[in-house]
Amino acid sequence: MKLYIEFYFFSEGDDPIAIGKKLREIGFEPVVGDYDLVKEYGTPAEYREIVKEVSRVLKGTRARYRLVTRKPQVTAVTSK
Repeated sequence: MKLYIEFYFFSEGDDPIAIGKKLREIGFEPVVGDYDLVKEYGTPAEYREIVKEVSRVLKGTRARYRLVTRKPQVTAVTSK
């Protein structure tokens, strides 16, 4: 599974680049598209730990965020 983060920054809050760096330090990777960062996980326990880490890292930054979980896309291959 993949956990994506979408950010909404406040001009009076912490620097967005610094926030991204903190999240990369706990295993998130930058992505281009609808979301800002992504991290893979395998179990519900891992998910809970990641959410706790994100909350801890972002506490006091004044950044708002949204977490989105997605299953990996499976592409069907058909033969002719």
